[in-house]
Amino acid sequence: MKTWDFCRSVTSVQILVALGVEYGAKQSALLLNTGLNQQSLNNPETVVEASDEMAVIRNLQRELPELAGLGLYAGERYHLSAYGIWGFALASSPTVRKAVELSQTYQELTFVFSGFVVEEARDSACLVFDNSDVPADVALFSIEREIHAAMVIMREIVGQQLGEEWVTFKHARPAHSDLYERFFRGRVEFSASKNALMFPRSVLDEPRVVGNGATASLLDKQCSELIAKRTARKGISGKVRDILLRQRPMTMDMEMVAESLCMTSRTLRRKLDAESTSFRQLVDEIRMTLAEEMLTGTRLSVEQIAERLCYADASSFSQAYKRMSGQTPGTLRKHGRGP
Repeated sequence: MKTWDFCRSVTSVQILVALGVEYGAKQSALLLNTGLNQQSLNNPETVVEASDEMAVIRNLQRELPELAGLGLYAGERYHLSAYGIWGFALASSPTVRKAVELSQTYQELTFVFSGFVVEEARDSACLVFDNSDVPADVALFSIEREIHAAMVIMREIVGQQLGEEWVTFKHARPAHSDLYERFFRGRVEFSASKNALMFPRSVLDEPRVVGNGATASLLDKQCSELIAKRTARKGISGKVRDILLRQRPMTMDMEMVAESLCMTSRTLRRKLDAESTSFRQLVDEIRMTLAEEMLTGTRLSVEQIAERLCYADASSFSQAYKRMSGQTPGTLRKHGRGP
């Protein structure tokens, strides 16, 4: 499995499609060979495979061959607010160091293809990105997007203390190098030993006025749980989850899913049991994931969320949520909701 091969929310594809349409590409062309359509693109509950997002990137490059630096243009659109719980966790961190640690620990809640690690020296710290296992045709786009997006996030977390950035790229100076000077405010190097975003080490331990340790700890836990629920299952349970997530799960029943898999519900039940799970358990897990994303990432009321998840009413939803998570929807929203 490639390091970047993890499921992600639909937000990144929305950003990429919006970029392409803005520059004249057709949405249908950008979604070609992805399995995504207008309905899934507009549905905040959609979970996207990494391969589908990569297909969108390839489509974007094919449709806009004259627009150099596509990765740079994309990167400037990845603000903290685009990342759901991960973004809220970073924004709530009491120090920059805690935010950076969280960002590295929960990379599977981001949209990166070039994974990163944190390195510290005497006076500087840096985020080092590795795009060595990214397919060659999207490697440049990936590293441009990832480092630019990281810079955008660091500016939002650190503020004016960040000063001028120092970024280095392993690839040779491209023909569109003037765009790097435009998007990055400080020193830019090419043909370097690593792909990195460097900044003063001193900012790591400065307290953040808007940070909150208790909220950050709660969101840290939520990030861990969300990754566990998004982790693709193997075998038949993975196929069931894919069907449920792509086709508005709360309107489907076991018989419909079994039919989609060309088997009887009895056979499906037996196969799921062999994988130590059940249809009800999978539905409950998906409901919890969607509920948490809507509670922390949207302004939908508890009543509206209950309706979307096909509970009889808000009370039934609240009771089920508390039974499965140990807390009420109101408690999660109070501590985990972003601005």
